[in-house]
Amino acid sequence: MPVTSKFGKYYVPIASRTLDVLEAFRTPQDELTLEQIRTRTGVAHTTAFRILYTLVHRRYLTQTGKKYRLNPVRRKIKLGFGTLSGDHPFALTIAQSLRVAANAAGMELIVKDNQRDPQIAIENAQDLVNEGVDVAIEFQRHEHSAPVIADIFATAGIPTIAVHIPQPGAVYFGADNYRAGWTAGVALAEFAKSHWDDAPELLLLLDIPQGGMALQSRMTGVLRGLESVAGPFPAEHVVRVDGKGMREASRQITGGILRDHPQLRRILVSAASDESALGAVDALRAAGLAESSAVVGHDGEAEAVREVGRPESPLIGTVAFFPERYGRGLVSLVLRLLKGEPIAPFHYIEHELIDIRNAETYLATSPGSTMNLSSQATLAQLSAI
Repeated sequence: MPVTSKFGKYYVPIASRTLDVLEAFRTPQDELTLEQIRTRTGVAHTTAFRILYTLVHRRYLTQTGKKYRLNPVRRKIKLGFGTLSGDHPFALTIAQSLRVAANAAGMELIVKDNQRDPQIAIENAQDLVNEGVDVAIEFQRHEHSAPVIADIFATAGIPTIAVHIPQPGAVYFGADNYRAGWTAGVALAEFAKSHWDDAPELLLLLDIPQGGMALQSRMTGVLRGLESVAGPFPAEHVVRVDGKGMREASRQITGGILRDHPQLRRILVSAASDESALGAVDALRAAGLAESSAVVGHDGEAEAVREVGRPESPLIGTVAFFPERYGRGLVSLVLRLLKGEPIAPFHYIEHELIDIRNAETYLATSPGSTMNLSSQATLAQLSAI
């Protein structure tokens, strides 16, 4: 349909062409190829193809091979997200990124706060089933609750994506934990070689054992990465403990170790999360050991990056996973799952070491990672699409 000035300044040509394409389907049974649609509408080939792609993406049309037809059950995709915690910056950034991506894709998003509690995560999974979600995304840190959650969704026939903690039958989306840990270990070893004349006296690994073997492989990777640079590290100088992924718990346990071993000076610490890493920093400062220690965390949270950027900080780096980028990747996986496409079981995100050399640049260019969000109000906003 030609567009002329007689339609007025408020006329939107591409919207008109989109309607022309939809109106080319004269009955619900029509199955048309791109060329047939062009013949019926007169819309240019490239424009028609892009309109058809968008209409399939938004589920107004379905595509089988080279043929298109109207989707009789077209409705918004309902996406459920069980987030780790409403007071966890990394989890909130994922939720915000997912909200933006879901909104852009025309999806409805329902967010449930797992509150770091395995039983609440199980209850939230059942709630998402009851709300009729088409796909569930789970982010929780308890390996033992994962099979229960997996069974809830499998019984309901709901495909699932597991963020950072593998879940039976779910597509994994998150870090390659071993290689991320390796990156942290190399950073610690290189720091020790360049700053200390003598060998480190302690390697403290603040783990999250409830996350299971996949998450624990971060700390395994730390040790192996360190040894790849510095050679074998004496096993009696390695302490691996449960930091629970939380700042206060890690502060207390690190402080206790330092009090029990007052002679220690050259201390390397790596934590499975930035919250734990910041807790270790708190303890090292309180003990007067900040200048003779080095800490590397994981996640790339804004507060940790700001701490890394301070020249005298013992936090020399954080392995960043860029949660502000997760939304698009997750929504892409959701669409592929719903189309029935073959999908690899593991989708690893990129990670990068942020240290004093690039911390300022990262903070300046990644506003999504610097959000200071309150939990309850934010989760309510994330659900209101």
